[in-house]
Amino acid sequence: MSTETHGGRDPTDDLEGSRRGRDVRRWLAQASAFTGRSIQEVRNSWLMLGWVIAFPAIMYLFFVAQGTEGPATADAITSIGIGVMGALFVCLYLFGDQLAGDLEDRRYAAYRSMPLSPAADLAGRMAAGLVLAVAAFAATILAGAATGAEYGLRGPESIPIVAVAGLLTCVFWMVVAIPIVLAADNERVAEWLTSMVAVGAFVLTGFNGALAELSPIEGEVLNYLPNTLPTRLLVYHLVPAENWAELGAAPPAMPTGLEFVALLAGYAILALAVGTALLNRYGYDRGWWP
Repeated sequence: MSTETHGGRDPTDDLEGSRRGRDVRRWLAQASAFTGRSIQEVRNSWLMLGWVIAFPAIMYLFFVAQGTEGPATADAITSIGIGVMGALFVCLYLFGDQLAGDLEDRRYAAYRSMPLSPAADLAGRMAAGLVLAVAAFAATILAGAATGAEYGLRGPESIPIVAVAGLLTCVFWMVVAIPIVLAADNERVAEWLTSMVAVGAFVLTGFNGALAELSPIEGEVLNYLPNTLPTRLLVYHLVPAENWAELGAAPPAMPTGLEFVALLAGYAILALAVGTALLNRYGYDRGWWP
């Protein structure tokens, strides 16, 4: 017997579509709830909120106050390197701190009894971390502009490249915090480790690759590391300069092609898969994959 209606549509298709619609709405509601909770938790501590957002801008102003002489484009490069460090600090320290707190307070014991999606949990936390990371980076760039640093877009394509590079970088580094938190198994130790990773990456790679001449790491590798690659992409697209060697940003040559954005996308996709698996396995105790 045919199940088609007079309109030629199978009723089971309507039911399946309705079910998928409810699943999508429920997933979005869960992700939104985790985003709101994460932001509210930071807003409850004005000291932490001010610290994570203003810290890189204050660090840049301290650098400028030392009276280093150089062109305005050099100051812009320095501010971008410090701004990326501030964004990574938010991604590692703040994202990791909230996750460690939930694990230590055994909130996941309650989450496991609820029909929550680990992917929605991760996406919601990441959305909150992204908002705060952008705020920290923007505050540093504003501090740079206020003290005379010179910025300028390389071209119209610079806007989407900068936006996508920033998004992919934040996604990658928030996932990096997950195995650190799980390995530490202690909120205070996790705070210390995530902070050390952010600061260590900044110092060892010459302001996250912005000032390559200060890095003990030489050669093309600075165009491939997950902290230096996005920083150098942002420098190239936000600073109106041509002689990068004179400014201390080269060698190596600046990453300019879309293949470098594609590489960042690859890092982020791999990180998302690993992050979802870890949260599913160790947070929700549901195996390695949803």
